[in-house]
Amino acid sequence: MKRLTMIIFAALFALTVGTPAHAVGTVTQKLDKYPNANLQVVTFTWTADAAAATIPSTATTDAITAAIIGWYVWAIETDPGSTAPTAAYDIVLNDANGFDIAGGQLANRSATATEKVIPKLDATTSLYGAHLVNSALTLVITNNLVNSATGTVKLILTK
Repeated sequence: MKRLTMIIFAALFALTVGTPAHAVGTVTQKLDKYPNANLQVVTFTWTADAAAATIPSTATTDAITAAIIGWYVWAIETDPGSTAPTAAYDIVLNDANGFDIAGGQLANRSATATEKVIPKLDATTSLYGAHLVNSALTLVITNNLVNSATGTVKLILTK
């Protein structure tokens, strides 16, 4: 019986220790307020996973969401970091209904240059303008294949 217990223990140990952790990368966020200019800036700073190049989809925190509801996303700036992501990586910023508030404007981002866009009202028109925030916004970054790639996404908001 003692031997059977040791075999079961060894099998369970091998299963738990030998299971690889899920690779996800990191995303942090902060809110800067500029009341004299009637502006706010939400900055997402991201790092792809060191082994799998993945970046987790990340919604604005409850505190940031509460601070930006009723504001308009006027422009969005992307900046690849010192470890450049894959050229033409993609970003979407979804509201609670899954609508990309940038209207597809954040597809095919540069791996070397800072870029700024004005949101497109939807992906099928040529109308551009500020997007009213009425829910949490979720940052989704895809098509990056570079391990430990870094970058920032800044949402520039106005009233």
